Amino acid sequence: MGDNVADAEGRETCDSVVADLRRLRAASGGVTFAEIALRIQENRRRKGGPDVPPGPARTTVYDAFRPGRARLDSRLVGEIVEALEVPVESVPRWVERASAARPSSSDLGLDEAKPALESAPAVRAEHIESVPDRPVVPRGPNLDVTGQTELPGQADEHTQGAKRPFTWGLVLGVMALSILINLFGHFVVAAFRLPLFFDMVGTAITAIAIGPWAGVIVAVASNTGGVWLSGPQSLFFSLVNITGALVWGYGARRFRMASSIPRFFLLNIIVAVCCSAVAVPIILILFHGGTGHAAENVVWTLQMLGQPQGLAVLSSNLVASVTDKLICGFVALAVIAFIAQRWTIPWLNGGGGEGADLVDLSKGPFESRADETHRTPH
Repeated sequence: MGDNVADAEGRETCDSVVADLRRLRAASGGVTFAEIALRIQENRRRKGGPDVPPGPARTTVYDAFRPGRARLDSRLVGEIVEALEVPVESVPRWVERASAARPSSSDLGLDEAKPALESAPAVRAEHIESVPDRPVVPRGPNLDVTGQTELPGQADEHTQGAKRPFTWGLVLGVMALSILINLFGHFVVAAFRLPLFFDMVGTAITAIAIGPWAGVIVAVASNTGGVWLSGPQSLFFSLVNITGALVWGYGARRFRMASSIPRFFLLNIIVAVCCSAVAVPIILILFHGGTGHAAENVVWTLQMLGQPQGLAVLSSNLVASVTDKLICGFVALAVIAFIAQRWTIPWLNGGGGEGADLVDLSKGPFESRADETHRTPH
């Protein structure tokens, strides 16, 4: 166990308690501050009923882990360690330590406190926020019931199990794989004469995970490669693929439309409508209503029923586009969720992003990570 930072009277400082709180949080799997706040609220309701005051805000919990404090809220510290599932008998000891802790200042030996604070897994306050969400590790007998446990082995395991950074090499790898996915979808549709497109799964992956303009690069590269599969007409439909990249990218990243299943469903519908708005004029003006795609069987049927060519092309393309973009969008979402579990995607919460969220596919269809934060007032 690390040495406590104490004043001349033998009483430890707030920084010492904060350092142990950080170790405990790291040993618990890097639970997010929003999740800790949510657990505190649930614990309060369990003890006091549904009418108890709201739980602490995420920023309040975050502040409790900040070094250099003059005082600590002993009740909040007790609730935090309880939320981190320490043994019940050790909670009063944490409360006692927080109540008795002296202010952290240069007059009280803050310089001496640095070694203890630096031994914590995440010294910088902003770095703590970036620790990825992980399930809470069950508490075992090795946890010191005094509330002053140093866990170097467990902290090292947590550091090794943390998400890897989203490097430029990974960015280029995702983009290259996205292009191949688009070309494979294009090949399958051409080979089996399917009435869909399947040439924008990779575009959605890159646009959402990396950025809309990276998605544009994938779109152009994919349609250029599509010339060898369906002829020069593929180049004209690059505009459609570009439209999908921009709408998916900005919709998910700027407007948070990937934070829940219903919102992402709506985003795919918007992508489909926008893509049809670009594709239909190209089909009518440049190809006189038909390119030989399997979906055009519906156009001929509608025209035989008396519909004008323009309306028939629009109806056929919109139906095919909605179906296609829903499939492409949700396949892309599953791939992005896989990536986000292993690498830190910068724009997402927990990766340095400004509040953006990605739907957790393990939750119910109407839940999102943003909901957890919104349950506690900020």
